[in-house]
Amino acid sequence: MGRMAGCVLAFGAWLAPACLAQQHWELGAVGGFGVVKSVSATSGAGSADAGFKAGAALGVFGGQQLYSRLGGEFRYLYRFSDLKLASSGAEVTFSGRSQMVHYDLLFFTNKPDAPVRPYAAAGGGIKIYDGTGKEAAYQPLSRFAILTKTRQVMGLASVGGGVRVKVGPRAFLRLEFRDYITPWPKDVITPAPGAKISGWAHDLVPMVGIGVSF
Repeated sequence: MGRMAGCVLAFGAWLAPACLAQQHWELGAVGGFGVVKSVSATSGAGSADAGFKAGAALGVFGGQQLYSRLGGEFRYLYRFSDLKLASSGAEVTFSGRSQMVHYDLLFFTNKPDAPVRPYAAAGGGIKIYDGTGKEAAYQPLSRFAILTKTRQVMGLASVGGGVRVKVGPRAFLRLEFRDYITPWPKDVITPAPGAKISGWAHDLVPMVGIGVSF
């Protein structure tokens, strides 16, 4: 018991400065439009561009000011992102979506009371890819890849930055840009036998957000 009490006291002493440094909590919503860079699906028959169609992004976030110039937040983002495959003027699409849950650290260039606060962001979490269309016995361009009705969960890296602008005593706006990076989801866009897809999925999403602090 004595050792446990000592550990608890030591942990409390370590945690106290961080708690005292917390300035406020924040809640808000974001919206934007994402574009995923295509990759090549190659086979002996040639190559095709595999990827996702550009689409809207909607989400919510909640976080706190950890220190004077460091914040942290959780975010959920829903992306409308149909699957696609294109080659030699032909294109096939398949209904799809993705969802992202992640935690980021925000590195601000100035203090919490500044009216305009530029920041860099970096973090990680998961991205859930879903093909939601109706599968058919034959799919055009299937010699390169198959667009599937499948769910795949991938590890996610989130990097970017933006600017936070105070618009009231507790309200603020955000203008920001994120690059959401995962390995290529090969269960959702599956290489055909003898074909190959390599590379990473970069989901580039500029967003506008609004929030309140308390």
